[in-house]
Amino acid sequence: MMRRGHRKLPLVFAALFLIAGVPAIPQASVDKNTYARNYVQFQVEQSDQWTKDFSHAFSQALVAIPASLDEPSKTSASDLRAAIQNLVSLSGSADVLTNPEFRKQLQQTLSYGSTVNRVFASQKVAEGLRADWVQIRATLNNLARVYRFEPLKPLGPPANAPKGTALAAAPPDGKGVIGYVVDQQCAKRGKAMWTSVACIQRCIREGDKVVIVTEEGKVYQVANPDKIEADTYGQKVTVLGDVVGDTITVASLR
Repeated sequence: MMRRGHRKLPLVFAALFLIAGVPAIPQASVDKNTYARNYVQFQVEQSDQWTKDFSHAFSQALVAIPASLDEPSKTSASDLRAAIQNLVSLSGSADVLTNPEFRKQLQQTLSYGSTVNRVFASQKVAEGLRADWVQIRATLNNLARVYRFEPLKPLGPPANAPKGTALAAAPPDGKGVIGYVVDQQCAKRGKAMWTSVACIQRCIREGDKVVIVTEEGKVYQVANPDKIEADTYGQKVTVLGDVVGDTITVASLR
């Protein structure tokens, strides 16, 4: 009798689900959603950490900029910091992946980030602060991709930079390559991995080398990886620089 009862239990539970109108959720779906939620919360935490002192340093840097900036540009870093703090308070929600308030706040955050980005793109700012912004922008772009918002653009040379620093659409022979910015391990795993930003970030954070892999699968070592901005990971870029064998010394990229 006990065995018959046990055999009927799955049918009973199935009936209850149908009556309640609640579909059964596959375990794989649960795991995927949990991973995505944890990823979003991690990126928000990273943004919070990176912007703690950023707005103060940004304001100090503006003092040294001779060009006059409009008020939204001057306050953009402070506005961004406040917006990220609001994201932190909303990111603990269990429905953060679909929460409309979080999405709206992220849109506002990216809007402030876009203004900050324009300042860095148009003005010559200290390299240390610029490097901090590259990291902040990378975390914001990771969030933008999750929610399918347009990411912040990579920085080109400042508008007041010397002539000749602009990037070419396609590199001349021996002076650059076009390819994906990936880590060495992902470069070997096929094209599907070349745009896996989260995997590339993790591998490089754990010590793997950054490389450039072409559409044909040719891998170029990077002699000066500090020239590669974090928010270009997983992106197809034009890299200008001297190519010797399988190694490129990066001059600039887009």
